[in-house]
Amino acid sequence: MKTKILIAILSIGLFTASTMKAQEMDHSKMKKDTTKMEMKAMYSCPMKCEGDKKYEKLGNCPKCKMDLKKTEMKPVYTCSMHPEVVSDKKGECPKCGMKLIEKKMEMKKEKEDSHKGHNH
Repeated sequence: MKTKILIAILSIGLFTASTMKAQEMDHSKMKKDTTKMEMKAMYSCPMKCEGDKKYEKLGNCPKCKMDLKKTEMKPVYTCSMHPEVVSDKKGECPKCGMKLIEKKMEMKKEKEDSHKGHNH
């Protein structure tokens, strides 16, 4: 009976260690990939007709036709365990003490004709 318990504990320990190592490897790959990302210039309407909507290309606002202006993309830091914690500076999470990480912004591309005829 004691040998079965010992084998079970060793198996769990080995599984845990291998899982942790796999997670570390995945995180190290992600860090390398995200450092290669470049910040693209983004543009927005100075009148905020569509709120904080951003565009990838310089041009005119589709609503008021004003020239789009280049927006400054400042880094935002957040806690991986508490995403509601947001800061404009590096530091530690006030809730758990973990290091704040830079939040990566996502751009969703919409098809031009996909939203005709209805509003959100």
